[in-house]
Amino acid sequence: MGASLRRYLENTFHTQVINFYGASESLALGVEADPTEGVLLFDDMNVIEVENGVMYLTCLYNFSQPLIRYRLADRLTIEAPDEHSRCPFSKAVGLLGRSEDIFWFEDEEGNREFLHPLAIEDFCVEGLLDYQFLQTGNNAFEMRAEISQSALEAMIREKIDRQMDQILKEKGLSYVEFTVHFVEQIFPDPHTGKKRLVLQPYREEARRAG
Repeated sequence: MGASLRRYLENTFHTQVINFYGASESLALGVEADPTEGVLLFDDMNVIEVENGVMYLTCLYNFSQPLIRYRLADRLTIEAPDEHSRCPFSKAVGLLGRSEDIFWFEDEEGNREFLHPLAIEDFCVEGLLDYQFLQTGNNAFEMRAEISQSALEAMIREKIDRQMDQILKEKGLSYVEFTVHFVEQIFPDPHTGKKRLVLQPYREEARRAG
């Protein structure tokens, strides 16, 4: 959960938001009640190990399909429990969640800069049901947006453009071209059954050409 989504939910419901960390391999990996405290890992339910930046999971409660040192694509470091902490659990530091392909852009002078999907997946726009990003060039990408039938395209486009312009400006990527393309539905990947946040046919075509 991103910071802006947390603020939106707290302001809307006027209550504290609890952020749960889980995956298909273990629905209960950790929890974050206070952003300043970080994500506390459920050490009593899982064994989470990190070696050379790679995360391995051993689930202690799944007896139907045991997973022993199952490799996940998440990125994090583990901090030992603080003796003064109210909870005797390890803490996840620098948690990036399930990793996605990173956008790499290049300006006219050949300088390269990246944009991580976690920086752009936190859109809270009324009427926006789902979205997906597609890199279309070395300095361009688009958002495929699925909206409700009652939503106005022009209004949603304006809000998305405004938020994205701010994100790109903060990252020093003002030269990157961004467009919004409205689609009827965003379909899951036929191989995994999951909806991909980022599509990069531009990079895949460049790899094949190279």
